[in-house]
Amino acid sequence: MNKEWTKYLALSVIALSISSCGDDSGTSTEPQISEKTSVETIYDLGKCDDKREGEIVFVEEKDANYKCKDKDWENIGTPESSSSTKKSSSSQKKSSSSSQKISSSSSKGNSDKSSSSENKSSGKDSEEKSSSSKATSSSSVIASSSSNKPSSSSNTPKSSSSSNPSSSNSTAKSSSSVTLNSSSSSVNAGDIIQTVAIDKQVFKGVAEKGPYSVGSVVKLYELDKNLDSTETSFQWKVTGKLGQFTSPEISLSNQYALLQVNGNFFSEYADRDLVWNITLKEIVDLKNRQNVNINVLGHLAHKRVINLFTKSGQYKNVSAAKAAAEQELMKPFNFGSVSHSFEDLSIFGNTEDDAKLLAAAIIITTPSTESTLRKLLNSVTADFAEDGKLDNTEDIVDMADMIPNDSKIKEMRRNLEHLQKPVPPFEKYLSSFLGHAYGFGNCTDSKDGEFFKVTIESSYNLNKQYVCEEGIWRLMNSTERSHAKPCTAKKSGSLMENNITGAAYICDGGNGNWRPASVYESPKEYYFNNEIKYSTLKDTRDGHEYKTVLIGLQTWMAENLNYDNQDNENLFERTFCYGDDKTCNVGGRLYTWSAAMNIHPNYRMVSASAKISNPHQGVCPPEWHIPTYAEWKQLADFVTRVTGASGALKSAKGWGTESRIAISESTDPYGFSAIPTGSYLGAYAVSSGEHSRMSFDDEHFFANFWTATEANKDRAVSAVLDYRKEFMGFNIDDYNQKERGYSVRCLKDYNGLE
Repeated sequence: MNKEWTKYLALSVIALSISSCGDDSGTSTEPQISEKTSVETIYDLGKCDDKREGEIVFVEEKDANYKCKDKDWENIGTPESSSSTKKSSSSQKKSSSSSQKISSSSSKGNSDKSSSSENKSSGKDSEEKSSSSKATSSSSVIASSSSNKPSSSSNTPKSSSSSNPSSSNSTAKSSSSVTLNSSSSSVNAGDIIQTVAIDKQVFKGVAEKGPYSVGSVVKLYELDKNLDSTETSFQWKVTGKLGQFTSPEISLSNQYALLQVNGNFFSEYADRDLVWNITLKEIVDLKNRQNVNINVLGHLAHKRVINLFTKSGQYKNVSAAKAAAEQELMKPFNFGSVSHSFEDLSIFGNTEDDAKLLAAAIIITTPSTESTLRKLLNSVTADFAEDGKLDNTEDIVDMADMIPNDSKIKEMRRNLEHLQKPVPPFEKYLSSFLGHAYGFGNCTDSKDGEFFKVTIESSYNLNKQYVCEEGIWRLMNSTERSHAKPCTAKKSGSLMENNITGAAYICDGGNGNWRPASVYESPKEYYFNNEIKYSTLKDTRDGHEYKTVLIGLQTWMAENLNYDNQDNENLFERTFCYGDDKTCNVGGRLYTWSAAMNIHPNYRMVSASAKISNPHQGVCPPEWHIPTYAEWKQLADFVTRVTGASGALKSAKGWGTESRIAISESTDPYGFSAIPTGSYLGAYAVSSGEHSRMSFDDEHFFANFWTATEANKDRAVSAVLDYRKEFMGFNIDDYNQKERGYSVRCLKDYNGLE
């Protein structure tokens, strides 16, 4: 009798210690909610007796506290810190109870919500009720073995908390050498397998959502052949900053166990440890193992493993049931298949399966509150447990809605890399899930550049648009949306015209980066007026062809001259492309005045009146010449008389608009198509000015042309079109030094000249 009484006292003490989930802060005279006192369902509360009178336990399924009072558990409401989430879908497979008091005796009799109806005629009713009631949650397991005590410091990892998880002290990298098809590739569902005992084995591993914090409590519960918990359990703590742990010596009668971690964890979203008391559980196979990890995928699958083995009748061994559950879980996430057991995976591993784990951890654990996360974990786990699917579409859409945008995902990667490298390529699996949840499908090469709108009414992202780029679905930015034209890496270099301003934009590297295009990034054909019938001039010297146009009685080149001959000393190092040789193909060359006139450079500082003929061919093709000041003025006056402003000589595209002066935009009615090529300033650049600050400057704003007319010994008259003005101007006293580099337009000889 004394032995029985002693045994009863021991069991009671252990039960109390486990019900507080490892809380060793001592007893309190007032009933309080312990930070680590929580169970998953009301059926895990255990018996409310005199010894537990006043105890308060948080029930995750109900998101409420229950108090032991008068031998009944009473719902005393939601904690103040808890916040509500979106209402559950009508298809959600979680039962609810309207009762405020749950009798401890009735909780045992209803330990499995569906087993009584499923197994009435099976002949195994009592056995399956027992199995499911105990395996549903490890919180109800009462350990009587002496091994339930926390392990001593000698059992913790020898390395410090900052140790590399890839060392022998941990398994932060997945066991990539384990090439199983999930947990068992060679075991068939109908095979009956003899389980093995575990004898004084020490296990290392990592506990991860992100990494669980140092001090988080790890528990291991022995399971029997029916996956019922026995009276044997072990407890220890996370000791490394990356979630590393080392168990005490473990001895079990069965290779299968329930591994559990409870505590705070690092959030890659917040870049800090969250003080959220979150529990993860996992069915693990300890046979032939020295390393075992616990993570989100294992938690989501653990109830499904139990259901497949104990209820379906299809699986005669746990290994096959576990492998099946792991493969099933990949489907609702659109992750394909898995080749490693979940307990082999790590968010810092180097396999594709490790990347899938990290993606799943981000997808399901991004909620903004502790209560929301608990509810989502419970809902998804219960939903998946029933039929191996996620039928609650509201949960699926909620998780897709919580996937961060592209810039935040990049930030999350950096946050994780600050902890440990490598971080596997999880981004593509976030995209796979998002495309599946929203109905876009996978982002494939054939879909690159395609975009879709979210049409699910319940989605927070309703009507937002996603574009496929390099295998990833990303949100379109405002420029892409307004023009309905994505900028992806494959479209880099493509041009787009602003629907309102007509300004040109170029896709710069993808990722939605449409930026204003420089004048020279558009082909020269972009600037011509397609309604004008141009003629063509072929320069026999180099084969270049130019469009020409008749305006009044004058025939002008409709584009800038692009001729050079560095063997000609008059041109040697006196002609320029605007910063890059390619720009000459668009805006022609920029010439010093002496080069344009094709005379010796010495005339840059002395008068060349004796060298100027009329007409003066200069650098122009045969039968064409450099127009004089009078000829330029004749052109401007004609256009002004007909159109009202000589600014109509500007091209319709390419001109800047950053002016406070109201200017009528040119439609290029004559096809002269003067584009704002800017100029070569050389020594005349003024770094402090609004314009002309660099050697090559003023594109988008000015078009300058040399005339054949000198102003004085070191200056020549130039014609200018200014983005701020409606009329062509002429520089006679300033901005016209002969050493500046300006454009050249050639005029056909004797074409109506007096």
